[in-house]
Amino acid sequence: MRWRPDDADTRLAPWWLSPLFFLFALLLVPWIVWLVATLPSHPVAAHWQLAWGGFDIGLALLLAGTSAAMWKRSPFAEILAAMTAGVLVCDAWFDTVTSRGTGTLAVAVAEAVLVELPLAGLCIWIAINIERVLADARPFLTRAGFRIERRRLVPPDK
Repeated sequence: MRWRPDDADTRLAPWWLSPLFFLFALLLVPWIVWLVATLPSHPVAAHWQLAWGGFDIGLALLLAGTSAAMWKRSPFAEILAAMTAGVLVCDAWFDTVTSRGTGTLAVAVAEAVLVELPLAGLCIWIAINIERVLADARPFLTRAGFRIERRRLVPPDK
């Protein structure tokens, strides 16, 4: 879709961000090739437990934040659910590819298939469902006189 000046008010972000993000994706390709070619195939992290513990703390905070936002019926639940899905997929990936030995790999694959990836799918469903509900409600709210100011819904009386 070509950008037209009259699209400026309906865009979610400035027009140039999409091509910029695509450029960043392209610039990552040589970096990825270099990493795959040069990094050691065995773990050499000095703070392995801290890295994984911190990652799981972040995941727990995202799960709790998503829970709280859904409980409060906040539209931020959409964002938090999407973030949680991404972190769950990363957790499944890294748990699996960093496993050593058949037993550890089997546990990592089982956790990924039975817990992390289904939960990530549920989080994506939550995010999509909230987006759909908000998109469906917007025309009715607009017709009822509501407007958005500073990212807040303002009732017609004010």
